[in-house]
Amino acid sequence: MDFHDEIRIGQHTYGVKARGEPAGEGQPAGVAVEFTGADADGRVVAEGTLLIAVDGLGDAGAFLIRTLDGLAALHAPWSNGRGRSRPRPPNAGRAWTDSDGELLRERWLSALGDSAGRLAGELAEELGRTRAAVRAQLPRLGCDPDLPGRALGRS
Repeated sequence: MDFHDEIRIGQHTYGVKARGEPAGEGQPAGVAVEFTGADADGRVVAEGTLLIAVDGLGDAGAFLIRTLDGLAALHAPWSNGRGRSRPRPPNAGRAWTDSDGELLRERWLSALGDSAGRLAGELAEELGRTRAAVRAQLPRLGCDPDLPGRALGRS
């Protein structure tokens, strides 16, 4: 098994190469993963190699996600005043545009039967807002924030 992928995110380009490693003396079959990252000038911003047993890939993936998310939160440029927090959504604190308000209202009112929490999360992600900002904006648009598909004033 050989795998190679590369992606550009912001000013950085990240690459990953993975290859299967056969079982050896006292070692289970595994996957060797080589990770690299560089900025626009070609300076290395990330690099490393891991050897992970095939039967541990799922657990190792979950552990790496948790670890990297935690490290990113420690170094996030934004904090809510109570210590470190997740990075702010891109539109947090910005005024709502008419088009974003229309999209939010249309999607909320057409989502009959959806869970309010799940839908608020989806819309927050799509609009670059927090769930709280989405829920706070809904009544201003005439929508019941507790029940997707229902306008305020309707029972």
